[in-house]
Amino acid sequence: MLITFTWTAPTDMPAVDRVHLHVTGVHDHHVPDFHRMDRVGDRWESTVEVPEDLVASYRIMPVTGELAAQVDAEPDSRVRWMTVVGQTVPHVLDHPAWQPAAWSEGFGEASGRLVMPEAPEQAGWDAADSPGWKETTLDGRSLWTADLPDAEFVLVLSDGRNWAPTALPAALRRLHAAGRLPRLGVVAVDTFEGRYELLTRSAEYRELIADRVIPWVWEQVGVPADPQRTVISGESLGGLSALDLVLSRPDAVGCAVSTSGSYWYPAWDSEQAGGEIAAEIRAAAVSGTPPEGIRVHLSAGTGEGRLGAGGTTMADHTLAVHRALVDAGIPATCEISTHGHEMAGWTGALTRGLVQLLQP
Repeated sequence: MLITFTWTAPTDMPAVDRVHLHVTGVHDHHVPDFHRMDRVGDRWESTVEVPEDLVASYRIMPVTGELAAQVDAEPDSRVRWMTVVGQTVPHVLDHPAWQPAAWSEGFGEASGRLVMPEAPEQAGWDAADSPGWKETTLDGRSLWTADLPDAEFVLVLSDGRNWAPTALPAALRRLHAAGRLPRLGVVAVDTFEGRYELLTRSAEYRELIADRVIPWVWEQVGVPADPQRTVISGESLGGLSALDLVLSRPDAVGCAVSTSGSYWYPAWDSEQAGGEIAAEIRAAAVSGTPPEGIRVHLSAGTGEGRLGAGGTTMADHTLAVHRALVDAGIPATCEISTHGHEMAGWTGALTRGLVQLLQP
């Protein structure tokens, strides 16, 4: 579907040299020059072909002449992107697919959000909801919690800072009221500090979640901990860690929703789809030692960044891990949809995954 984006500079804005438009999952911010809008009279305009099933944030980023010169002289593509993305302005698109950017979309607030007509269901979500979390700490680490008393299941999330601005608790309540989910208590754990080291299959993460957070959460619920009613979830490195935890500590957690998992770890340029974690699952199956009593839901988007060696995508890695799980006799489902590596796609992916995993 063709969508035309237009933007007019406010009268009090310094002179604009160019305007970049970035639709996640459509444009690539790793390329030398980012997509530019065309000047048409007193406005800027760009018509973009957008997949009918896309869910994505988009950004309109006006750049002054001085900043444009700075960006053009910078050889590092990431530095160029971070410089330009800081110029993002709010935007309202006159199109039925448009939604407001109601929360942080990874690189700060986006201009807006697109949920195209054939996109997967954004199960439980309503843009009018407010976040509704309670913030607390455990061993000096920030946690955001909701609906713990009388919960039937507990959901533990990594990257709590990403989830705290969202209305996930309201979405889960709505799905429970519709009979699609059990009553879920939720805790989002701050994993920002030392994130890469923590979320790359570390013993520290396993101990943090399995031995500290999960027992603490069930204490708040008021009943003994039950791994079969405990769900771990995460995205990107958090998705890798979620799968690693359910495989390594089934005594503590029996269910995992792993979204856009970084299964390429430890080598982005590895040609082995599924990375070492898929290889370990296959090896456990051969030796007759795969974990028992666990359930897994995986998902990934078709527009998630650069290809690895041999053209391997995030979706390829996810499908390889899913195949390894199924071949090992571990109950596992998988969804590949059209979104990028960002919260705009992950919110609906999480709630759909929970419905798939826990539906009564």
